[in-house]
Amino acid sequence: MFKFFHRGSDDPLSKGISLATKSNFAEALPYFDLVLKSDPRNTFALLHKGLALSRLGRTEGAIAIFDLVLEVEPENSSALYNKGLALDMLGKTVEAKAYFDESLSTQYNESANLYDDGHKLQREGKYQEALAFYSKSLESNPGNVHALISKGFLLDLLGVRPKDVMSFFDKALEVQPNNTEAYLHKGFMQNRMGKYQEAISCFEKALEIESNNVRALYSKGVALHFLKKYDEAILYCSKALQSNPNHVKALSTMVWLLAHQKKYDSAMMYCDKAIEIDPEYVYALSYKGYLLFECGELDQALKWYDRALEIDPDNPRALHYKSKILGKQKKRRITKQK
Repeated sequence: MFKFFHRGSDDPLSKGISLATKSNFAEALPYFDLVLKSDPRNTFALLHKGLALSRLGRTEGAIAIFDLVLEVEPENSSALYNKGLALDMLGKTVEAKAYFDESLSTQYNESANLYDDGHKLQREGKYQEALAFYSKSLESNPGNVHALISKGFLLDLLGVRPKDVMSFFDKALEVQPNNTEAYLHKGFMQNRMGKYQEAISCFEKALEIESNNVRALYSKGVALHFLKKYDEAILYCSKALQSNPNHVKALSTMVWLLAHQKKYDSAMMYCDKAIEIDPEYVYALSYKGYLLFECGELDQALKWYDRALEIDPDNPRALHYKSKILGKQKKRRITKQK
């Protein structure tokens, strides 16, 4: 299928494209020629001229134009594909197939490069820019599993509705049914949506593929906890730590599970280990403050919340409990004054 690409401005190229999209191909050609007169190597104008010539039945002329595009950009997937279509129209099916195959290969390479660029931006915290690259990657190759999962992850991070995000993980699993990451992300979302049994199914699928996957093990523990299966929850988190005793998030999940069962001494042991491994892990720092708070050691708790807030000034747990502690200390002072 021939495709005309849209532009927003009122320049000659835009006028030509506008006419072409309305099937006025002959009228569009002078506008493309006007652009090419001043910029003979403008691949965008060349490509659209080739598309218009093809639609007008001027197949050999179109092939010549697509060749000009490929002289400038040898891996232009649109020129490769459309040259293949034109050759096919001339009955040159073997040559056409070669161009179709090259176009597909180029699209996959282009998709992979765009994904890599997006992933780099994501690591830098530039989420909107990364999202744009993942979208472009999927335009080149809709079946790029890494781009599907990463786009779903970022959309979720940016607060898009879960039902609009889940489709990216489902699509990834259609393309690659044994993709652990897709099952994990789908399970994480279902946990947050309160669909704990569905989440467990996803984590079990991940564990069928990777039996010692730490994230799947402790996340299954979290889902079991919400289903009030507390002993099983502890068991799966323990399995995660058997697989990797120094996994900070698994340690912190164990802290959370034990704290909910009011086993504060045991929870503190795991919390201290998490902090020893990663002294700036805010979740563990603020949770140590919480454990001390629950044990009535308010002054010590306040120190740990302050330490957490030095790293993450907007941490909601630390801000909430610091406020509670300051309120209790104020009441204590007022009582002493009376």
